[in-house]
Amino acid sequence: MKYFNEAKYFWQTYVPKQGQAETVQGELIRAIEKLRGEAQRNGNINWDKGFVI
Repeated sequence: MKYFNEAKYFWQTYVPKQGQAETVQGELIRAIEKLRGEAQRNGNINWDKGFVI
């Protein structure tokens, strides 16, 4: 991965181990990672109106 170290830094800095992030940036990183995980695991097959971020 081209930006693995940067992504790891942002995750560790802005996304808490539990609960909501203190910043919008932290929640955005969480949402992006959830979408990335969905794409990697099953090609976004569950991406529809019922998908919750």
